[in-house]
Amino acid sequence: MRRLFNIAASAIAIGVGLLMLIGLLAGRDEPRLDILTNAFLRLTVMIAAFAVLLGVLNLFLIHVVRIVRLRRGFIYSVALVTSLLAVIVLWLVDGDAANRALLESAQLSVESALAALLVFALVYGAYRMMRRRVTWGAVLFTIALLIVLIGALPLSEVGAVAQLRAWLLAVPVSAGARGLLLGIALATVVAGVRVLTGQDLSYRE
Repeated sequence: MRRLFNIAASAIAIGVGLLMLIGLLAGRDEPRLDILTNAFLRLTVMIAAFAVLLGVLNLFLIHVVRIVRLRRGFIYSVALVTSLLAVIVLWLVDGDAANRALLESAQLSVESALAALLVFALVYGAYRMMRRRVTWGAVLFTIALLIVLIGALPLSEVGAVAQLRAWLLAVPVSAGARGLLLGIALATVVAGVRVLTGQDLSYRE
């Protein structure tokens, strides 16, 4: 019975996936198929939103239990629960202003700090690579890192380096990013097909 249920679930998932693929490729050329595809997309968005809501609620309850039972590290749970409740209250009072304030005061500061840490991590990584063994790969990585860092300086004397930096970001870096996205997409498709065809076990099993 369970095997039959798994086969039926896989068949439904594969059928809906193929239908969505055909509908997205056909676009507005097939009005009925386009309506069905949009309906499935809206249903997917609703399910994803409900799953996120359940995840947030589960996280909230877990940390509330940690606070009540005074488990180790409960102070971090207090900070998380307080932040969550503050964000919800601010959004209920004035959603747009609260979102803008949080974005400008908290998120931008965190992103700037992480970007600064990334620079130090890259420089330290280049130093370790060159110290351990000088190879063509290490030299190329160090040169590219220096070009990117020097080209980002707001100085008129580094105009040529800034142009070379812009070319590096527009051509090799963009090509590498697209290659990574294609690899992630192909790996996701392969993993999904293996689960649907029964070669790998899904989380429900």
